[in-house]
Amino acid sequence: MAKFDELHLPDTVKDVGIAIGCVVLVFLLTFAYSGNWPPMVVIESGSMEHDNNSLYAEPGYTHLGTIDTGDLVIVKEAGKKDIVTYLEGKDTGYEKYGDYGDVIVYYKNGIRTYNGQSVTPVIHRAMFWVDVDAENKTYHVPEVGRTFYGSITLKDFNDDKLCAHPTFDPPQCGTIEPEALQSSGYVTKGDSNGNPSPDQITHYDITGARVQTVDPDWIVGMARGELPWFGLIKLRVTQPDNYEKAPPGCRGMLGFSIMVILLGPYTAGKIWESYTKQTRAPPKKKSKG
Repeated sequence: MAKFDELHLPDTVKDVGIAIGCVVLVFLLTFAYSGNWPPMVVIESGSMEHDNNSLYAEPGYTHLGTIDTGDLVIVKEAGKKDIVTYLEGKDTGYEKYGDYGDVIVYYKNGIRTYNGQSVTPVIHRAMFWVDVDAENKTYHVPEVGRTFYGSITLKDFNDDKLCAHPTFDPPQCGTIEPEALQSSGYVTKGDSNGNPSPDQITHYDITGARVQTVDPDWIVGMARGELPWFGLIKLRVTQPDNYEKAPPGCRGMLGFSIMVILLGPYTAGKIWESYTKQTRAPPKKKSKG
């Protein structure tokens, strides 16, 4: 079999082949780590963004370290024992993506397909766990060691990120009603200003039913790591409205990154070529005096 270098392919073709091979290798390694396929999800909305939110520090121009529209996020397979909630993280100092606790990817009420079409999962923060006794309408939150009767009143937690964003006037300290507390699970919430209350108060599934506390069986996994900005390529083609809603800094960094990727190998190759020419050049002969 002829060696790769003996095929006399144009350098451009070789470079493209190597680049594609590297991308495939990265996806395979990511799959091996995450246990999910596809191993990444594209963030299609701004429900986790920290922009203009008085509860969080501004993420800066690059938005690194937070989950923004157009990010590619690795989703690692996880069970209940793996997930740290916001209230647990607040006690232990455990943080992910700019706040306490883990961010999970889940299907509302466990619905993965509807009328033959795939349903888009939600990526929100796991705020706390509820042990539900639906018959007696008692709800125990182990993170605070408290049992609620009839419903869960968020103002009793004395936490702005659970109660509501302070920018809302009047403040919206909601109540999670029995309708959303049919079985034990996680209370979830987006970080952005557009999510002043947990999903179990404001969100509905594709059938119009109230979102329930999240059963571990509905969870795809927890967010681990990000490839920022590159999901914007997909949104530009398939969801141009969402692309336009992405933070301007993210769109700018995508353009810069593409330029680096396209020009980087060429520039590095030229530098290496110049270096090898210098090291291989024969020494100059000394002239006889």
